[in-house]
Amino acid sequence: MRTLLTLALPLLVGCILGQWLPTLLPEQLHLHVIWIPGPLLLGFLLVTPRNQWRTCVLAACIGTVLSLPLVPMASLPRLLASLGEFAMVGVVAWLLLRWRGERAALEDYRDLSFFLLLACVLLPLCSAWWYSLAQGGRSGASGPAALRELALTSAVSYLVLVPALVNVVRIIDAPERRHGWRWDSMALAMVLFGLLVVLWTVDWQDGVMTPLLTLAPIPLLVWALIVFGIAGASVTMLAIAVLGMQLGVEGLGPFGFWSVDRNLLTGQAWTLCTGFALLFLGALSEQKLSSRIKLQRAYARLGEVTGRMLVVQEEERTRIARDLHDDVNQSLAAISIRLSTLRNHIPLEERPSVVELQDQLLSVSNDIRAISHELHPSILRFTGLASALDAFCIKRNARGRLRLRCSIEDAPRLNDEQELSLFRIVQEAVNNVDKHARARVADVLVCVRGPDLLLRVDDDGIGIPPGHLRRAPGLGLISMEERARLLGGVLHVDTSPLGGARIEVRFPLRDNAQQGR
Repeated sequence: MRTLLTLALPLLVGCILGQWLPTLLPEQLHLHVIWIPGPLLLGFLLVTPRNQWRTCVLAACIGTVLSLPLVPMASLPRLLASLGEFAMVGVVAWLLLRWRGERAALEDYRDLSFFLLLACVLLPLCSAWWYSLAQGGRSGASGPAALRELALTSAVSYLVLVPALVNVVRIIDAPERRHGWRWDSMALAMVLFGLLVVLWTVDWQDGVMTPLLTLAPIPLLVWALIVFGIAGASVTMLAIAVLGMQLGVEGLGPFGFWSVDRNLLTGQAWTLCTGFALLFLGALSEQKLSSRIKLQRAYARLGEVTGRMLVVQEEERTRIARDLHDDVNQSLAAISIRLSTLRNHIPLEERPSVVELQDQLLSVSNDIRAISHELHPSILRFTGLASALDAFCIKRNARGRLRLRCSIEDAPRLNDEQELSLFRIVQEAVNNVDKHARARVADVLVCVRGPDLLLRVDDDGIGIPPGHLRRAPGLGLISMEERARLLGGVLHVDTSPLGGARIEVRFPLRDNAQQGR
């Protein structure tokens, strides 16, 4: 069903519409200002996996066959001409994909050159020759003027239709390319296009404004390229080309000062020149955008790897803490019990040595217990972040010269991973202050500020040396930044009002609080 709706149906309807549009023009014109079937098929082949080409070609052929009873002026020679063009389109698509390799369609300058040569020069010439041959030498269908008209119409159609279709499909498949596609930007584009329509439909009888009218779409095309990318510029170019040539046929606009066929020829020449320039300018913009997207994806993958490493690190810390607490401490307790038993069987003068050894074992056991709790604070899981931070500050105040002051202001209960990330950030920040800042006091603040939860660590140390933040950050800072990113927030390093450094993490509270509940 998806293949039917996204491939077969658009091609079928497009081919019927392409056979019907030429019937709307005067009899002296053999084609409409835009020729749909061949370019539509080529665009679908360039963006469709090769195993679905058969469906695309079959849908295009069925649409062309159905046009015989549905479209006036449709004939068997026109049917044969269209089917022959489809075969040529398949060959051109195969050649373009063979040369393109793994790159995106119509993005590289070499691919664009091949596309212009094959699809906009050789294919229109061959299609025009095949059409005249299929008509069997009928008058008006095989003369030089008719061949020129057919070739130019086909060339313009491939130039404006295929890039528009390829680039629109590209932004549909890649959401990161839709950065400029907002409702306000699209509304402004419609307003600017409406102004161009008004400007081109005014009857400028003296002809003085004609050069300015041909330049009027250029700012719109450049603006569309900047805001919407190559996809927006291609769609805008398609709309402007159809508008200019159609107005020229009706005797209006910048190409409406001569006969119908000459007006169409002038509009086609302007479209070809402008379209060539826009394609190569768009290729430069598209290459920069593709490089930026690749870089963003690389950073995203690096962030995922770093996040997984943090998870593995926490799991390893938990395992080591459990082994220290359950195995090593239990072994030390067993040794202490055996020493107590041994103390009762030795002479009195040797018992003080055993007692001293037991005291040393108890001290080692306490140190191991403290290391175990620092590696994996079990209090965090059972009582929450506020109690864990209070206990952390009390332990640090008891064992070092740095005095911690903790302030937790009605912080909501988050889920385990988020509370652990906040606790690790505080732990790393305090360790950095203790090692490098030469501070006497550090303040730890956890509070709610509007929709965000704020974590702040200030110290009265020596502060941050000038230019230090511009250097490559250390592992501690990288770990804190990554944990802040996993929380959905950002980490800022600045000067503290206490005179030292300030570490601040702020992240949205609403979604995280809901997850915690």
